[in-house]
Amino acid sequence: MIKKANCMFCHRNCGMLVEVEDGKLTKVRPNPEQKITRGAICIKATAAIEHHYHPDRLNFPLKRVGERGEGKWERINWEQALEEIADKLSVIREADGAESVALGRGTYRTDFWALSRFQHLFGTPNMYTPGQICFCNTWSIHTAIYGACAIAKSVMPGTPPQCLVVWGLNPAESYPPTWKSMLGLKKKGTKIITIDPRRTPPAEAADMWLQIRPQTDGALALAWLNVIINEGLYDKDFVDNWTYGFDKLKKRVQEYPPDRVAEICWIPADQIVESARMYATSKPAIISCGVKLDQIGKNSTHTIQSQCILRAITGNLDVEGGEPFGRTGDITKAIDEIQMELHEKLSAEQRRKQIGADKFKLFTWPGYEMICGPSEGIPHASPPTVNLSCAAHEPSVWRAILSGEPYPIKALIIQANNPMVQSTNTNLVYDALRALDMLVVMDYFMTPTGMLADYILPATGWLERPVVTGIDGTKNFIIAGERAVKPEFERRDDFQLWRGLGLRLGQEEYWPWETLEDCFDYRLEPMGYTLKELADDNGILGPREYKKYEKYGFATPERKVELYSTIFEKLGYDPLPSYEEAPETPVSAPELAKEYPLILTTGGRIKYFYHSEFRQVQSMRKMHPDPILQIHPDTAESLKIANKDWVYVETRFGRVKFEAELFDGIDPRVVHAEHSWWFPEKNAEEPSLHGVWESNVNVLINDDPDHCDPICGGWPHMGLCKVYPVVA
Repeated sequence: MIKKANCMFCHRNCGMLVEVEDGKLTKVRPNPEQKITRGAICIKATAAIEHHYHPDRLNFPLKRVGERGEGKWERINWEQALEEIADKLSVIREADGAESVALGRGTYRTDFWALSRFQHLFGTPNMYTPGQICFCNTWSIHTAIYGACAIAKSVMPGTPPQCLVVWGLNPAESYPPTWKSMLGLKKKGTKIITIDPRRTPPAEAADMWLQIRPQTDGALALAWLNVIINEGLYDKDFVDNWTYGFDKLKKRVQEYPPDRVAEICWIPADQIVESARMYATSKPAIISCGVKLDQIGKNSTHTIQSQCILRAITGNLDVEGGEPFGRTGDITKAIDEIQMELHEKLSAEQRRKQIGADKFKLFTWPGYEMICGPSEGIPHASPPTVNLSCAAHEPSVWRAILSGEPYPIKALIIQANNPMVQSTNTNLVYDALRALDMLVVMDYFMTPTGMLADYILPATGWLERPVVTGIDGTKNFIIAGERAVKPEFERRDDFQLWRGLGLRLGQEEYWPWETLEDCFDYRLEPMGYTLKELADDNGILGPREYKKYEKYGFATPERKVELYSTIFEKLGYDPLPSYEEAPETPVSAPELAKEYPLILTTGGRIKYFYHSEFRQVQSMRKMHPDPILQIHPDTAESLKIANKDWVYVETRFGRVKFEAELFDGIDPRVVHAEHSWWFPEKNAEEPSLHGVWESNVNVLINDDPDHCDPICGGWPHMGLCKVYPVVA
C-alpha cells in the first residue's frame, strides 16, 4: 500500500510516497506529482522511518515522581494525564486568573490553531513563540506596510527573476531543494547578490558577495535606498500612484550615504553602490526571505521595513517573476487559521494583560488589531494568525515567572519546543522552568526541557498524522497528506491534547470534531474537497494573479504601500526606517570589547538537523557529529588554535565548547558558533540534562528586553566573546 503524505521535518512540507505493509513502514520516497515540491526532498526526509521507530521515542504519558531533573517517572494513561493537568489549570485560573497560565510552541509544523483555540477559550493572552525570531515578525511588518505578506519563491511559472538577493538565509543548508532551484536560475542568467558575514554556498555562487558586519544590515538597506532614490532608479509611476510618504523617506535616506555606511558595515562604498544598481535595474528581482534579520535585535523591524520599501519602489511587488501576494482563486474559500483560532473569544481585558504588550506593540495585541483592521474587503489581504504574530514576549515571560511581575506565571504547557536549547539566556530559562508550579511538555523525545517537566506527553510524527498546509492565508496553494500509519503505542497529535483539555474545562461546544481528519474535512468542505480527495489530487495550485492592488488597493490605512508607516506612528514608533548601533558591539561597548574582542554570531542552519532536532538520529548525526565554531585562520593562529582543536567560547554569561574549524570565509574579527547543540546520548539527569550546558551557544547570549527590537521584540543572537583552547 502506498500513502501520499507530507514530510513535516521542516516547513517545506515536501510530498512523500510512503510504502506500508501490514501496518509497518517499509520505504519513503519523494512524490514527483505533488504540485508544489514536485519530487524535491532534503536528506532529513530519508531518515523518516529511523525517526519513527527510534528506540528513544516517547511512547507513553509520564508523570514526575521525583525532584525536577531527577529522572524519576511514573507511566500513566492519557485520561489520567489530561484530568490532572486540567484540574491544576482550573485551580490556577480560579486563584490567579487565566493569564497565569502560559503556553509555549515551537516552529510551525503542527496544528497550532488548536493551541490558540484552547488559549482563547481558556482566557489567557500568554502564548510565546519563536516566531519573533523566525519569520513571523516579518509577516507582521509586511502586513503593516503592504496589508499582505509578499513571499517570493525562487522558481515560479512564467518570467524568472533577473536578480536574486540572498539576504539573511543560506538555503544550501536550510532548504536544499530551494537552493537547487536557485542554482538553476543562475544557469539561466539570473544575477545573484548574497549578503552574509560568511562565505556560504550562495556567497560562492554570487555575482556579488557583500561580507557584512553582523547586525548592520539595516544601515546597508538604507544605503541601497539612498542610491536608488538619488539616482532615480525607482519606479516613478508606482511610487507616485501606489505609495505613501515617499518625500519623507527621501529625506531620511540622505542620512545614509554609501561612504558613511561603508564604515558601519565593513563593505566598500563602491560595492554598496554597484549592488544597489544591480538590484534596481534588473527587473524583475527578488529579495529572498530568510530569518537571520529577525535575530539581529535592536534594528530588526526597521531593517525588514527597508526591505519592504526596496521591493515596492523598484516595481517588484506583486509582479510576475517578482514578489507576489498569495490568496487567489478557490483556495480563499477554505476555512483558514484565523477563523479556527476563535480569537474573538479572548476579551479586551485579557488582551491588555499580555506580557510584552506594553513595550513590543507590533507583535502583540495593540499592533495585531491595527494590522488586521484594514484587510476587510481586499481579497488578497493576508493578515497573520494570532498564533503566528500576536505572542507574549518570550524573554519577558521567563522574567515574569521569576519575579511575579506584572503578575505571576504559575503553569506552562509546551508543545514542540525545547526552550532549554532554543531560547537565549539558558541560565535564566532554567531558573524559570524550575520555578513553575506545573510544567507540561509534549514532544517526540525526552529533551533537557522535558527532564524538568511534571508531565511528559508523547507526540505523533508526520507519518502518524494527516497534514494540510497552505490554509494560513499567504499562499496560492494547499497541499495535503494522509496519515501513513496509525500512531505507535500511545502517541497522540496536538489536536487531541488541546481538545482533550478543552473538553475538561468547559469548552465542549467548540470541539465538535473527534479527529484531525474530521477537522480537515470541515475546513476544506467549502472548496468541495475532503482531506483524502485533496491528498489523492496531490494538492491544489491556485491561479496566479498579479497587480491585484490595481483592483482593490492595499490593505493598509492609506490603501497604499506605506513607506511612512502610519501604524508604526500610531503605536509610538518611528514611522520611517532608521539604523542604531546594537548595544553590544565593538563600537557601542568598547570597554567590554577589550575583554571580549570577537563578534559572536550564531544561528546558521545545518542541513542534517532542524534546529535542536535529530541529534539522536544516527544516520544524521554521523554526518555531523560535533558542534563547530568557524574561526579565521589568522585569528586562530594568534590564539594558538589548530583546526579541529576543542575551544572554549566565553561571554560575560558563561562559556561553552566547540570544535574549531579554520575558515577563511569569515572576517578575522568574527566567529560563528552552531546553535541548538545538546547530546541525547549523555546523562539525562541533573546536572547534565543531556549535556545541555556543554556546547549550547544560547548559554552565552543576552536576551535583555532592552537589547531586543523595540517594535516586534526579537532578541539578538549575537554578542561579544573571547575564544581560547580547551586545556586537557
